[in-house]
Amino acid sequence: MTEEEMINAIKSSGRNQDLGLQALYRKGAEFRRHFVYKGLSPQLAEDFVQETIFRIFRGASSYSGGKGFGDSSANSWMWTIAKNVMTDHFRRKTLHEVSIDDDSMSDASKLALKVELASKNPHASFDQTAQDCVANGIEDFAAEFPDRAKVLEMQMDDEDIASIASRISRTVAATKEYLSQCKKKLAPFIEHCTQLLQP
Repeated sequence: MTEEEMINAIKSSGRNQDLGLQALYRKGAEFRRHFVYKGLSPQLAEDFVQETIFRIFRGASSYSGGKGFGDSSANSWMWTIAKNVMTDHFRRKTLHEVSIDDDSMSDASKLALKVELASKNPHASFDQTAQDCVANGIEDFAAEFPDRAKVLEMQMDDEDIASIASRISRTVAATKEYLSQCKKKLAPFIEHCTQLLQP
């Protein structure tokens, strides 16, 4: 699957979207190698891969580039996002180091700045990560809508629509509509998590 096809699949729904995401996760290996080559630890590189994939998924609907490997290609667009993830990290890190090492600041000001910067950093050890946030949101959703959560889980486990339809005793068309409704009901439980990925 080409990068252009990946984005088009991600923009769609159902099985096509799942296939697009699977292909995007495979492409994540390229991003991981790049991040490690640039000197990041394997753990931080993996965090950056996840954030890159999330940003690509979130931004797919706004992508309108062309084919090939030019500046407007899907591949170039994806790599721009990956590089921005790393640039944002180093920008935050530099801001943190420069500001906190300023000898003219009082200890109280330094502590306040550390807390402020940590609250904006999704990788801070005492701050909730986007992954934790999404996991908690899904858990809350499952507590309120257990049947809907189970059906979404089936789809996330790559079960095809016909099989899900058979298990929940609905037609394929009705199952597609039900899955769409489930995703809409899930959205309010996790949409606030995107704030943790903002640079």
